[in-house]
Amino acid sequence: YDRDAAGFAARYDSVNFAAVHPLLGCYLPARGAALDIGAGSGRDARALAAHGLDVIAVEPAIGLRSIGAASASGIRWIDDRLPNLARIADFGRFDLVLCSAVLMLIPPTDLTKSFVTMAQLLAPGGRIGINVRQPMAGEPVDIFFAHSDDEILAAAAAAGLVCLDRAEAGDALGREPYRWRSFIFEHIR
Repeated sequence: YDRDAAGFAARYDSVNFAAVHPLLGCYLPARGAALDIGAGSGRDARALAAHGLDVIAVEPAIGLRSIGAASASGIRWIDDRLPNLARIADFGRFDLVLCSAVLMLIPPTDLTKSFVTMAQLLAPGGRIGINVRQPMAGEPVDIFFAHSDDEILAAAAAAGLVCLDRAEAGDALGREPYRWRSFIFEHIR
């Protein structure tokens, strides 16, 4: 991502939050704190802040993080990554955790730990929004990992989460083979 941060940022920012996250809109909290994991260029973090949320954006790629930070005042940017998010624990709990286009970069051995980490960061009544796709032919197999719906739901359940909603949609950028699966989770009560 750092080799072409400007190119990635231009593509990511060419579509709006609602087009990328049609399922998430009705689950956004009216107020509170949001954590955007894998914030990229900041498109989603800026939309969450415009919605009235206090946002922390996590992005491990320095190029994307620099672009995002320059375009998003009032949003705190942190260099961190799943499965541990070690630097985020000190920031309290979040009413929304957004993890978009990240889980396919998480090895299967770290999937459950990633969900446990996200669940531990939730405030009471908080929710997690996930967007994930399957790897495409030609993508590096040591970077992109396939996770079935059953594997995602099992990892979430192991973290004490229940799926409230899920959907599948085409790619907002118009990349024809891409199919995105969206999930909304909250703690089992």
